[in-house]
Formats: sequence, C-alpha cells, structure tokens
Amino acid sequence: MNFLCSHYRSNTPLSIGEGLGVRLILFFFFFLINSPLILAGKVIIKGNNPDYAGQTLILNVYENQITNTEKALATLKVGENGDFKTDFSIDKTEFVFFHEGVFNIYFYAEPEMVYTVKLPTRTEKKPEDKLNPYFEEIRVHLLITSAKFVGQPANADANHELNFLIRNFDNYFDPFYNKYAMNIYTKTDVKEMDTTLRRIESIFANQGQSYFNAYYNYRMGLLKFMSTRFKSRNTSDNYFLNKPVLYDNPAYMELFNQVYDKYFVYFGRTKSGKIIYDDINTFKSLGRLKATLSQDKVLENDTLKELVILKGLHDGCYEMEFSRSALLQILDSLTNNTTIQKHKVIAKDIREKVTKLLVGYAPPAFRLLNQDSVWVSLNDFKGSYVYLFFCTTQNYACLKEFDQLKKLQEKHGKLIKIVAISADESLSNIRDFLSKYKYTWTFLHYGGQPDIIKEYDIRAFPTFFLIDKEGKLAMSPATSPSEDFEEHLYKYLQAKREL
Repeated sequence: MNFLCSHYRSNTPLSIGEGLGVRLILFFFFFLINSPLILAGKVIIKGNNPDYAGQTLILNVYENQITNTEKALATLKVGENGDFKTDFSIDKTEFVFFHEGVFNIYFYAEPEMVYTVKLPTRTEKKPEDKLNPYFEEIRVHLLITSAKFVGQPANADANHELNFLIRNFDNYFDPFYNKYAMNIYTKTDVKEMDTTLRRIESIFANQGQSYFNAYYNYRMGLLKFMSTRFKSRNTSDNYFLNKPVLYDNPAYMELFNQVYDKYFVYFGRTKSGKIIYDDINTFKSLGRLKATLSQDKVLENDTLKELVILKGLHDGCYEMEFSRSALLQILDSLTNNTTIQKHKVIAKDIREKVTKLLVGYAPPAFRLLNQDSVWVSLNDFKGSYVYLFFCTTQNYACLKEFDQLKKLQEKHGKLIKIVAISADESLSNIRDFLSKYKYTWTFLHYGGQPDIIKEYDIRAFPTFFLIDKEGKLAMSPATSPSEDFEEHLYKYLQAKREL
C-alpha cells in the first residue's frame, strides 16, 4: 500500500507501464477486499491397524444436518500390513465420519492438519443386523494419537487440539445430559441443575478455540432445553436471535432441530400463527409464509427464517395437517428464489428424501449383481413395467409367493419384468436355490449395495413395488401376487388406457 500512496502523493506523471501496473494492483486489491477468500487446506489421515487390512473406508460429511444426507469426502484404503494414509482438502472445520461394521466412527477435521489415528477393534455386523432397518451403529470418536500442522513438527499443545477438547468435554458432559435431559421419569432439581451448569462452565468455557466454543455453547443450550430449564422461546432468544447460522456444527444443528421440530404445527396453534395453514394449504405461497413467520422476532433474520422454513417443510411432509403437494410447491419456490447456495442444496436433499418412495417419483437407484454375476441397474429396465420385490430364498412367506410369481410371469411376461432383490447371505445361496427351482426372472443380490434395504424402507420380506415404463413408482408398496396384484394391475392399466 505504501507503493500506491507514494505515487499518489507525487506530482510526477506515471509511465504507461507504471499506470497499467498500478491499475492491476488496484484491481486485485479491491477484488480481494470485496470477495470472500476461500482457501482450501489439505488434511492428512494416517495410521496402522492390521484388523482392517485390505479394507476400503469411505470418509463422509453431512451435506446438511436436517435430512442428514451424506456426501463422500475421501477414500481410505488399508494396505495388507494395516498401513493407511489418505488426504483431502477442506476450507473449514468439518465433521467427518465413516461406517465400519457396527461402528459409526467420527472426528473433526481442520484444514492444514496431519492426524495420526488409531482405529477401534474391527467388529462386523451380524447378518441380521445388516437387514435390520432399526439397527443403530455405535458412535465412536476416532482416537487421535497425534496432530500437527502440515509441514510442521508435532503439535506441542495437544490439549487445545479440537478433537481432544470435544472428546474431553463430551466425556464429562454426557453423564449429566443423560441424567437431566434424557430421564423423562425424574423431575429436574433446578438448584442441582444450576450447580451442574456452573461446574461445567468453570471447566470448559472460553477455551480459545472458536469451533469448540460454539460446540460447547450449543451443547449447554441443548441440556437446558431438553431438561426444561429453558423453554423454546428462551432458547431461541438466547441461542438463535442475532446469532450466525452454523450449518456444519453438529451441536448447533442438534439444538436447532430440537427447538424448531414440527415448528409449523406449533406455530399454527398460536393466535397469530394459525394463518400459516392458509399460507401453505390454500395459497401455497412462500411470500405469505415468510411474512407470517416474520411475526416471530427471532425470524427477522432472513437466513435463519429460510432455514426454519426448510426444516418446517421437511417435517410437514410427515404430518397430516399439511398438503404434501403444497409443501413441495413452496419448497420449489424457495429453491428458485433463495440467494443462499446452502439452502438450495438442503432443498434438493429434502425433495429427494420425501419423494423417493412416493407414487409418481423415481425410486432409489440400484446397481447389483445378478445370478450370473452381471451388474444390473434399475435403468436397464426402462421402457418396461417392473414388478420389483425384496425377498430371501429361505423365507417361507417368500417361497409361497414364488409359485404365484411363476404363474404371473407365464401370463404377463411380455408386459412386465419381474425383478427380485434377495437379501440372502451370499450370491452362491441364490445360485444354489435357482439350480433347484429353475425360476427364470431376474434375481439380484443386495450385497453390492446393502443400504438398498434401508433406502426402500423394507420392514418385512417379501415387499413389492410396481415401477412404470418411465422408471417412476406406480404402486408403492404394491400388493403381492397372493393379494390380487393381477387385479390391481388390470385396473391400473385400464386407467392408463393401456388395456
């Protein structure tokens, strides 16, 4: 800046080259001060654990923490001797996690850091766990044995490394949270609760690490809220009014999701908020909805207001009070009008989540091995009706349907493709079964994409779906052959004027 000022104070005219140089410097100077500077920093993860030899781990982040949509960040391949090392670039602190056996292993990654880590003892899921849509993984904070800046010696002050701070805080905090917030049968002793809060604050407040300070603050807010120490109004005023929105901080988003859970329903029960039902169901208007919500002073912040609307639209799709088509119309309007890129991403994820098993929408895609070890995808059947079902070859209810399916195929094989996704232990089980029973429709093994069971929300075997020629769900779920599927198919085709 001294160079520029010295020229401007001088009466000597600038040469053409000098003038051009100054203009370029000015351009870049004003570009830098008027543009957000985002510098990605490399993160390195390394370690050794022979238990994981030959395994490939997928490191994920949450694309958003309303739908908890996961996005792959990096791949970590473990060598035959157990050594592993990977790197990725991030521009801010990220909550990173991966699924491995019974565990959901997580840590907090900061840009420009090298982490040496210790993986927990590997524990595979049991076959029944893999098929259980209610199975809950054990959450484990990844053990960081050393952390340092890229290109620098090991961190001398390990006590201020973010993972150490959060792990230490959680170990101290969680027993109190379980006692005061999760025990619904015991009334909270307010005096005892206040003593506990002061004790936690004396140990962990103001650690000098901004991400941790926010994490600590919102976890404390969650404890107060869940233990009824604070009501929703107190919590929103203390933790969201005129505060920055921390999309990627799990503590912020956990409190946000609790405070604004089913917000449209509760707001609609107030005298001034009951108009929200007309805003959504009658007028399908984002503008009217925003105006109504602006009566809440906390939601005068447009960014927070939009996030609350997104949360409300997500929750409303699972409530009876609101028209799902109206909610989706408002969601599309928000997607088209918001200037916040993060909100466009959240809106996309909400739409995909709430429509993935709805009639008229595309079902979850898959790519699985068939009985001949050939990869088959849902797209391969476009142009035909698909009677898709989930089964196992050992299940009596499934075996009973197989004979009916054989008759259906013989009668309507030219009209409809029958596709079974089997949850058998291995592909060889399916081959052995087919060598004995000679069923000729397509059998696919779920093992190449085990999450397909959860994505189709399979609670029992068999479960059926009908997919139309355009690849959209026509019946979700569909009736089984023994429940007069053929009659339902006739009525559907007559309505489509295809019979």
